[in-house]
Amino acid sequence: MRDLSVERRIAAPRDLVWRCLTEGQHLARWWVPAPVTVEDMVLEPQPGGRFGYVMILEDGARFALDMMICEARGHRLIFTDLMSGGFQPMAAPMFGFVGELALTEVEGGTLYRATARHAREEDARRHDEMGFHDGWGAVAGQLVTYAEGLR
Repeated sequence: MRDLSVERRIAAPRDLVWRCLTEGQHLARWWVPAPVTVEDMVLEPQPGGRFGYVMILEDGARFALDMMICEARGHRLIFTDLMSGGFQPMAAPMFGFVGELALTEVEGGTLYRATARHAREEDARRHDEMGFHDGWGAVAGQLVTYAEGLR
């Protein structure tokens, strides 16, 4: 098992959900599990674009993440923690993964599928043990609530 994923059905048009994925002001509203918050969201949705933000934990601790967009088209947003914007290699990636957020048009709305692909099984296992399904599942649920509220 090197891939981890979550899926949710969203009662909102795919183009609206796509905006929630690719526009920083929308992404910052649902991207991290509450009550964690985000500031300084930077999302440049083109190959080599920067994807970075600062997470603020409940205790006030701040955790900066810097990743890179690999692709943003066809209702697929692909990013990685292996590089930062401008194809700059990361010295110590957090999990060493490629993430894919894919939207499929379905009757009544959109199917959202988030996948984290890891090169090594041990990296996927570590990501899973650190709460992938709980965290990414909570975030997917927040996207559902947010996008459906924009309809």
